[in-house]
Amino acid sequence: MERIVVVGAGHMGSVIVRGLLDGMPQVEVVIVEPSADRRATLDGRAEVAATYEPRPDDLLVLAIPPQAFDSFAEGLPPGACARATVVSIMAGVRLETLASALGTDTVLRAMPNLASRVGQSMTVLCPGDEVPSGGVDRAKGALSVIGKVLVVQDESLLDAATAVAGSGPALVAYLAQSFTDFARGAGFSPEDALLLTSQVLRGTADVLSEPGVTPQSLYQQASTPHGTTAEGIATLREHRVGESVRTALEATTERARELAG
Repeated sequence: MERIVVVGAGHMGSVIVRGLLDGMPQVEVVIVEPSADRRATLDGRAEVAATYEPRPDDLLVLAIPPQAFDSFAEGLPPGACARATVVSIMAGVRLETLASALGTDTVLRAMPNLASRVGQSMTVLCPGDEVPSGGVDRAKGALSVIGKVLVVQDESLLDAATAVAGSGPALVAYLAQSFTDFARGAGFSPEDALLLTSQVLRGTADVLSEPGVTPQSLYQQASTPHGTTAEGIATLREHRVGESVRTALEATTERARELAG
């Protein structure tokens, strides 16, 4: 039986474990969590351990804080990861660092986002040069339980992925706050204002997923000359909202590069 081991039972680790248990019942799922208190709260369908006991051909998902990685790697027995496929969701820990510390070239980096908790993550996955296609497929399959997975070959793209996919939900939520504030100011209840905003975002995302639709084609289609939408788009352009969003994404990308060193 295939075995997937998730190290770290924090928010993201727990979400991945739950997705695996629900979406891949044929797989043996193991959670490694050193905290006894946290272990006591974990899903009883999975095997729970305090330390990682390696087996050949494990798919090992590292969902620990980056600052905990050195101690985890140093505590492994020699050659523990030699035959494992390792997927790291630790922000800023480069493939070269992973391979050197774990003694294997079969390493991948993944950047999921907070929408994973509702099965709608946009996860960007980058394999090391020595990862075979089967290892990439295996990692992609495991991460697909929490949403969509995009595979990229250039590790430098993960910094931009941190901005667009990783920080994107928070940036969109910041903009969504303006929608809800406006609706509340117009007289809608807080609950109805949030319903209006969330359904607009959900519906727009679904339309953008249709073949041939782009953001530009969608807002142009909705903008009747001299109509209400056209007036709103013109005001956004006047206030350079698009440029502000791009500047925010550039700043987020640069910060991701700084944290990675």
